[in-house]
Amino acid sequence: MRTSLCKLGTALGFLVLLTRTTLFAQAQQADAALFDKGAFIDGGLPAIQAITPKGELPGKKIPYYLRSGDGERYLVGGLVVNRMARAADTGDLYEWTVITGGKGAMLPSHTHAQTHEAILVLDGELELWLADRHYRLIKGDFASVPPGTSHAFRLLSHHTQLVSMSNGNRMDALYRTLGKPYIGTVQPSDDVPAIDQATLKKAETVADVHFDGKPLTTGHAERVSNAQLPKSAVPYVLAAGEGDRYTIGNELFGILCDNATTNNKLLVVTTEGPVTQMIIKHYHLKHSESFFCIDGQLRMIANQSTIDVQPGDFVAVPAGTIHAYQLVKPYTRFVGLLTPGIFELFFRSQNPYAQHVYPQGPGGPPNFSRMAELDLVPLEMPGPPPGQVGAKH
Repeated sequence: MRTSLCKLGTALGFLVLLTRTTLFAQAQQADAALFDKGAFIDGGLPAIQAITPKGELPGKKIPYYLRSGDGERYLVGGLVVNRMARAADTGDLYEWTVITGGKGAMLPSHTHAQTHEAILVLDGELELWLADRHYRLIKGDFASVPPGTSHAFRLLSHHTQLVSMSNGNRMDALYRTLGKPYIGTVQPSDDVPAIDQATLKKAETVADVHFDGKPLTTGHAERVSNAQLPKSAVPYVLAAGEGDRYTIGNELFGILCDNATTNNKLLVVTTEGPVTQMIIKHYHLKHSESFFCIDGQLRMIANQSTIDVQPGDFVAVPAGTIHAYQLVKPYTRFVGLLTPGIFELFFRSQNPYAQHVYPQGPGGPPNFSRMAELDLVPLEMPGPPPGQVGAKH
């Protein structure tokens, strides 16, 4: 009986992978412009690989990094909006925004016509109104907001922080219009000034946003408990640590949204594990990758530079950039955004995992059997699986 169930589980897993792969192939045909943006390398490989990343917003699609709190900041009501990746820095592929605020700070109900937004709570607590549902989110909880979905949020604790990841190039105008330039990294006081209607209307004329004026329900907010990704681009939430999980060695990867759930716009993946070796140096030709440290510490190679990445730090790795990473603290966790989502197949070809903490012993190496289907150019031969540490740090 157990053998039959195992065979059934394997067959179902293969069917899910086949279905997602088919959907991804269809998305590739439908979103040719997105793939053109992903594959654009100004000056070609020699030019991008000669760049030494700097700790500042570059204004063009090249590798760079930012330390925690650095970026282009605006004060929007009671929120500090920190733009860590603008459309100009990513070739119009994605935007990365860290939002910090105190209790009561909020954005009113609104929709985006074309932009898919993903929200990950970094600290504190907030309530989220999403498609007629009212949720309470804490650190690690995630929400996926497709275009056309009404949503709003209000911070519930005195120091709350979240990251907003979005495709395209329309969020910069939103925050630039709603707020004013700000040099601080936290809000100036406990005051929560409202955003006036005239400013909201002005934002609608320049950004992909419509403030729909929907009243926000009050009363008990539903604690996030969902553990499963849907199979289509519908609004959903995930509880901390949930999602589709896979392992390589003793690193645990969690897929929070994928090509099916974002119509090929965003692939968001968390990685956690103990101290590991540096993975092999490689680069991608058709997609960009970003790294944001949540806990512990990463050590990253980006072209000829080595960067120590602490919590709150961000590293942008556009197509063509040579890169690799290593987990250097006993528990390290980071979140990555990959777009276009070509690399989804790499994660889904690995070992599915039912647990919620990384494996405590050495695991198997990456599955490179479908290498030809991946946007991956290795510069080294694969070594021992991640987790088999060769040196102490």
